[in-house]
Amino acid sequence: MGEGFIQAIAIARKDLYSELRTRYSLNATGMFVAVVVTVVAFSIGPERLNPAITAGLLWICLFFASVTGLSRSFVVEQERGTILLLRLTAPSTPVYFGKLLVNMVLALVANGLIVILFLIFIPDAYGGDSGTLLVITFLLSMGLGAALTIVSAIIARASARSLLSTVLSFPIILPLIILGVDLLRRGADGKGLEVMIEELLLISAYIIVAIAMSYILFDMLWKE
Repeated sequence: MGEGFIQAIAIARKDLYSELRTRYSLNATGMFVAVVVTVVAFSIGPERLNPAITAGLLWICLFFASVTGLSRSFVVEQERGTILLLRLTAPSTPVYFGKLLVNMVLALVANGLIVILFLIFIPDAYGGDSGTLLVITFLLSMGLGAALTIVSAIIARASARSLLSTVLSFPIILPLIILGVDLLRRGADGKGLEVMIEELLLISAYIIVAIAMSYILFDMLWKE
């Protein structure tokens, strides 16, 4: 257990250092965030949006920013030819949890940046409490990281990776999409966390189930 934990941290550190050096996912996600927030800010102007529209816009930003960066965690290893070395030096458990940790961190950074820019440049679009929005964003980021890690592992050896990442991501993330839109709509309408307990618990359960099922599936994928 201790050795596996150390290996998982080492893999996560390697991926984070590699990302900071190449900045592929960070640049792609950052460009997406900048373009989306700019377009939305100029198109909306000072108008106050309906909470449902605000929730839809925010969720589109969060979803595609995450898919842009997180779906390449195993694809990068395949393209660089380092996946075989990883198979020879590490068992499936630390590899999965190392990649999962990195994806959750990247999702949190990307989505946190979206929310912060949204609140700065489009302050009138969101009528709720910013603290509530940050809590919702944190849980949604964890869910996206958990779901997209296994998607990246599945598409790593496929040829049409960009198409497959979106096609495979949608049914897996659909429960999270439904819950996320509902939470963001309530938050934009000024509701507090105390009236969202059921949805917050459902998202927490989704994260746990997604990690457990992904871990089982990844073990089979890694041994093929």
